Amino acid sequence: MEIVYWRILFFCLIPIGVFLLVKGIRLMRKSLNGVVLLEIPYLQKAGQFTVAKAGYFSIWQKGSLMKRTPIDQFRPSVYNERTSEPLKLSFSVMRLQVNSFSVGRIQICSFYAQPGDYRLQLEDGTSVSKLESLVAKVVPLPGIDLAKYFIEVRTSQSPVFIFLAIPLILLGAFGIIGGLVLGLLADQIMS
Repeated sequence: MEIVYWRILFFCLIPIGVFLLVKGIRLMRKSLNGVVLLEIPYLQKAGQFTVAKAGYFSIWQKGSLMKRTPIDQFRPSVYNERTSEPLKLSFSVMRLQVNSFSVGRIQICSFYAQPGDYRLQLEDGTSVSKLESLVAKVVPLPGIDLAKYFIEVRTSQSPVFIFLAIPLILLGAFGIIGGLVLGLLADQIMS
């Protein structure tokens, strides 16, 4: 095959990479930026929200960046208002974080809920592992102003979608860079 055909073939990887990169970023954004169902100040300790459609939901802590957070001072619980039964919460090993310039959010846990009314309650305990608690005690950060922290309940997607988004983003980036480099160097590679 002629070099021109190889070069065209390699350059075709660029639009495929752009497509995969955009799809991966959209999937990641959709997983992290769900609709807020409830936002309460940390000091309030309880709040109610309504689930209109069954699905996955997540509990986030929102507050100032580069300051110690009260995540190790509470454990969230979600109860069905009608039956008073607690929902099973899944605490993630890798905590998702979304940051802007001054405010950050960290995902505490996720859960699946059917349509209905629910109550979020912050109970005594901790939402972090022993290792995270040890690191929090060792790192010197200023004290906590609890009035600046909020707890949010957001719509979410299955955690599987986040793990699918990461390879899509990587494949897209490799497709763009690889297509450009291979396309430019096709005559040297194929000779």
